[in-house]
Amino acid sequence: MWMVQLACALRNALNAAARRNAARRELRELDERLLRDVGISREQALREADKPFWRR
Repeated sequence: MWMVQLACALRNALNAAARRNAARRELRELDERLLRDVGISREQALREADKPFWRR
């Protein structure tokens, strides 16, 4: 049973990391107008986009 739980936890962690990575990639591509719309600066967007996939 613990192996199933471990496998599920690993799958969930990998899925979350993949979602973060995709979101950061998209964040890097936003133009200035969209960044203003979401309320962050280019510098903030790039700082977030530069984080490794495993960092929250």
